[in-house]
Formats: sequence, C-alpha cells, structure tokens
Amino acid sequence: MDSLVFDTSAILNFGHRGELAALLKKLGGEYRILTTPEAQNELTDPKRKDFYSAFLKEHYIVQSATTSFDFATLANLTRTIDQAEITVMTLASELDGRAVLDERAARREAKVLGLGVTGTLGLMNEGLKKLWLTEVDCINAVAKLCATGFAIPRPTPGHSFTDYLSTIE
Repeated sequence: MDSLVFDTSAILNFGHRGELAALLKKLGGEYRILTTPEAQNELTDPKRKDFYSAFLKEHYIVQSATTSFDFATLANLTRTIDQAEITVMTLASELDGRAVLDERAARREAKVLGLGVTGTLGLMNEGLKKLWLTEVDCINAVAKLCATGFAIPRPTPGHSFTDYLSTIE
C-alpha cells in the first residue's frame, strides 16, 4: 500500500480548517496515512488539543524516519524549511511515498530531491476524480480553507472548478 506523509499544515487543512475528515477516511482505504512526531508536535493550539489528539489517533500513523538525508542536503534544507517538513520528506523518501506539503518552499525542495509530492488541493482533486467528493464539496472546503488564510493560485476565468483542480498537484 502506498503512503501519504502529512505535514502539519495539511493535517490542519484536513482537520478544523477544511473539515476534510471524510476524504481522509476514503484516502485511508487506499493509502497508509502517516505523519511524523515533529509534525505532530507542531499541533500546539491548546483550544484544539483534544480534537487533534483524537483526529491523529483516528486517521494517522505517527512514525519517525529511521534514515536521513546526507549532511549537505540537510544543511541546505534547514535554510529554507522547518524540521517537521524535513522529517515528512525524509519519511516519504524512506517509504517511497508522497509527501503531503502545502508550503511552497517545502514543495519546491521536495521536487528538487525527486520526491513525490502533493498537497491538500491535489488530494481533493483525487477525491473528486474518484467521486468521493463533489465539486460543491470542494468549493465549500476551499472557501473554509481560504477563510483561515490558505492561499491558492487564481483559477483561469471560464474554467470549471474541476478543471482548475486538475492543474494542481
């Protein structure tokens, strides 16, 4: 079974920000859904501590990576991304899975390293293609995400939301 390794922002987007737990459950039928202890430790909002404790327990395997990138690669990565993103990329590399990253810098670094990468919108697109979500579900989730500061590229005028999502990884 293929693996999806989620960074903190993607966990938040599937949790309270975008309320995409139903999609996460569907993805869990086809993928191993993981995160790292470092990403888990970034979920520090005391108001949502109980929510995320239960959310992680229900949907995620929390696993440490046992290997690491070489020193030069690590030194370069620490200049642009945080420790949680590095461990997510390391675990995704180790498992030959996809890193689920929404931050532009982390996605860029993952691609440079030749890792499979996707994000919240890419997984929503997968859900749309597999008919786990409707276009209305996606639009509502994106509206919730944008209300919390999630930034997405502007769609091309005249194209459907489905067409737009198909251009996103």
